[in-house]
Amino acid sequence: MARKATSTAKTVKLKTVVPDPVVTPLAKTAAPQTKIVNPAVSVPQGEMIKKPEFLDRAVERTEVKKCEAKPAIEAALAVPAVSLINGEELNLPPMGKLRVVKSKDVGEGAKVLTLKLRTMKDGAGQGADPSPDEADAD
Repeated sequence: MARKATSTAKTVKLKTVVPDPVVTPLAKTAAPQTKIVNPAVSVPQGEMIKKPEFLDRAVERTEVKKCEAKPAIEAALAVPAVSLINGEELNLPPMGKLRVVKSKDVGEGAKVLTLKLRTMKDGAGQGADPSPDEADAD
């Protein structure tokens, strides 16, 4: 009698092989060249203007009393703050275009925003503060 060979059955597990995705590079379009008029230079940091000084300077430019101007100025400052935190871009002549470049959460609801400000061209958006010659023309 022939003996049947008893084999210990071994289970072979196959590993699933997933092919790498095929990435087709996009056609390179010529990006517009940035025209650098003057290279960036380091600007010395001036004094910090705090809120009371800011309010005083704003009131000097108008004929409004400080007690009437303060709530309006505070509301006007809150709008860009909330907009920038939400990632919106602002275009505020005569200041310029303002957008968030980087944002970092530092905990407890506080964030550090790195902003980019592109100022307006000379004379653009200057309607809010007429020069002395223009004021006399009225």
